[in-house]
Amino acid sequence: MISGSAAVQDRELYQQILGLKSPWTVSEVSLSLEQQQVDVFVEHPGGTKFCCPECDQSLPCYDHTAERQWRHLDSCQFKTILHASIPRVDCPTHGVKQVNVPWAQKGSRFTILFERFAVEVLLATQNVKGAMGILR
Repeated sequence: MISGSAAVQDRELYQQILGLKSPWTVSEVSLSLEQQQVDVFVEHPGGTKFCCPECDQSLPCYDHTAERQWRHLDSCQFKTILHASIPRVDCPTHGVKQVNVPWAQKGSRFTILFERFAVEVLLATQNVKGAMGILR
């Protein structure tokens, strides 16, 4: 973990890199030189309302899922992993539902940007093994 003003700068940098908008913010950035990995932790302020994924009704947060991880595009040749606990809402019509997050499709283990890049790499290499090597 990075501390002080460097930590604030890192959080702001990854806020921009990930294109996160309110209410989502980067709360922590952790670098592991040994694993060659950057871990980016994302959260939202308490009291934030979210929309039911079925009907778009704005509702208070009911609870959160266990922390999930998504693979993002590499940062300076380091594997970048996004971490967040996804809010759930209790919709009067549809029941308890996990909200949609802006960085990934429902159920995906990859960010939208990583998925788009992976498709481009597959198209360019025309070879799954070659694409796997590039994507690590």
